[in-house]
Amino acid sequence: MGIVRLLITPFLIAIQNPPADSARVLVLEHRFTADSIQPVPVTLQTRVVYWAEVTGPGTPDFQAIDRHGRPVLVLLIDSTSVSEMRRFEVHVFRNTSYGVTLSGVPPGASATLRLYHDVIETHRIAAKRERALAVGVHVAGGLHSGYRLDPTGGADPRGGSDFEACLLAETGSRFSTCVGASRQAFPDAGLNVTWLFIEERARVGTAALLAGRRTDFGVALRFSRGPKVGPRALDPSVLGVGVYVLQRLAPERQRRGFSVFAGWQYGRLGDAPETEFLNSNRVTAGLIWLP
Repeated sequence: MGIVRLLITPFLIAIQNPPADSARVLVLEHRFTADSIQPVPVTLQTRVVYWAEVTGPGTPDFQAIDRHGRPVLVLLIDSTSVSEMRRFEVHVFRNTSYGVTLSGVPPGASATLRLYHDVIETHRIAAKRERALAVGVHVAGGLHSGYRLDPTGGADPRGGSDFEACLLAETGSRFSTCVGASRQAFPDAGLNVTWLFIEERARVGTAALLAGRRTDFGVALRFSRGPKVGPRALDPSVLGVGVYVLQRLAPERQRRGFSVFAGWQYGRLGDAPETEFLNSNRVTAGLIWLP
């Protein structure tokens, strides 16, 4: 019995006395009077949950020091008449420095403002946002190996440039869909071909190779259709499979923001009369932006 009590006592103490700063970090503490006209500087960031405690009269007021930021939204969420302590939510819309004052302090009175960063709530909202659907833009360029769109015979077709752009929809960073168009040049045939495509991507692994930022590795499956292309106005299709590497540039291993992309695909031409030179390889690199 003594051994059991010895094992559970630390657990009971931890429940009764949780760490005081496990959920919040004090950003600013200042005592204001009616004569306090000089703003107190503080740097605040978007997508960080802040709340303020005011002991005494007055309401927090935040003004961007550079005068170009949007006003900070301050909402009263709790008021306790016994201790005259009130709590406010503070919502910031721009990463910049702000001057903090306490308005409404009557002459002869004083009040203390404490501004906190709510760590747990900030992490919860960030995790929820990471799992939500994001729709962005993908642009890339590269080269493709030659393949024959028209049975003209002669020399082997040469490869050429390859450019593409699409709308990229990503859910939880595991799966994504890219819908767009690509433009391929065929110098040997003297023509360019526009493909409409849909590509499904799946992340199969993640690492932290660049200063702690996320590096994703995945596979892709693409179906392309070329409407009325070539001298015979064919409607060919290409089924492609490949692999890609995606380097996220956002800090803290986030997936939103800018990313650089590099990929390789192997494709097979269909719905064309040629019986050879139907296989193609594509190598592309580009940029992705997810808001």
